[in-house]
Amino acid sequence: MRRLFRGLGRNVLGLGTASFFTDLASEMITPLLPLFLAREFRAPRIALGVIEGLADMTASLLRLWSGWISDRLRRRKILILQGYGFSVVARPLMAVVTAVWHVGLLRLLDRFGKGIRLAPRDALIADSCEPAYRGKAFGLQRMMDNLGGVFGMLIAAALLTVFAGDFRTVFLITAIPASCVVLVILFAVKDIPSQAPPARLSLSLKPFQPRFRWFLLIVTVFTLGNSSDLFILLRLGELGLEARWVILIWCGHTLVRMLVALPAGVLADRWGKRRLVLAGWLLYAVTYAGFALTTSLAIAIVLVGIYAFYWSMAESVLRAIVADLVPQDLRGTAYGLYWFCVGIAILPANLWFGIVWERAGVRPAFLASAAIALVASAMLLALRRPASPHLSAP
Repeated sequence: MRRLFRGLGRNVLGLGTASFFTDLASEMITPLLPLFLAREFRAPRIALGVIEGLADMTASLLRLWSGWISDRLRRRKILILQGYGFSVVARPLMAVVTAVWHVGLLRLLDRFGKGIRLAPRDALIADSCEPAYRGKAFGLQRMMDNLGGVFGMLIAAALLTVFAGDFRTVFLITAIPASCVVLVILFAVKDIPSQAPPARLSLSLKPFQPRFRWFLLIVTVFTLGNSSDLFILLRLGELGLEARWVILIWCGHTLVRMLVALPAGVLADRWGKRRLVLAGWLLYAVTYAGFALTTSLAIAIVLVGIYAFYWSMAESVLRAIVADLVPQDLRGTAYGLYWFCVGIAILPANLWFGIVWERAGVRPAFLASAAIALVASAMLLALRRPASPHLSAP
């Protein structure tokens, strides 16, 4: 056990635990959201795309600000705590919504909190671990996040059985794990003082080296083809999966992500982060092409399992790459820029996917996403490996 946690600081474990509880609460809601919108309000697919896209795009602006302000103040914990606090308030209120725009507003509030906490959290993880173990640190955080998701979906499925399919009761009970997040941040996470002078606010990329700017462009291109996973749940429903099975299938997907996340992070440290991301993006292209071409529910369910490997091999490792490309005193700002680029691409990604699906059909939508992933993979091949990553000790 000591070997498993070697090179990881207390904050990595604390933030991993916070991720466990927050995803437990989140995944009691998210897989049910498309069904809830359709059953309660008869909302079209494009409504889901607008809600998810606007929420994530708005949050992207906050990620840029919160990353910079954490560098400026040289304090990250307070922003992390505030960010989780907004989500704690938003999720249980989903139980009392009476219109589609209420759902959109609460998703916006939830993502508002995520926008505040994400960049400072990732920067604090990078600050708290030894540089040679960054892949493992982010892999552990993602593993705990997914473990919480597995428990959240199992609990939601059990509650739906007990309360005869009452979504609103499930949403209300999310207040319990959401409150645990705040306690963990308060008592298990500490700031790490930076020795660098406070960063100056600048909307310019000049402080960063060209390879980091190219990296941001690559991430933006990939995200333009990476629509919400809720569209995959809609695809499963279209192929005949009953509503009661949706949450269990997605639970299995999250379980695979949880099991693969930490080994993938360790492998990234040894084999190379860029290689692992490339492998993950190629899996993404294959699975999206599969969702487009298959008419078999069984094959689609297998693809959901394969798709889980993309998440564990690419998403957390990308965040570890950021720390390798920038100095410690600009790390919060760099993560803010990273999440900003992801956020501004989310809205058009969801909008075009929903529109293409509505007007041209499911096949062109999924195939176009696969093609964009291949373009981003080619761009990543051109990313020059840093001669020596920024290995500033915590």
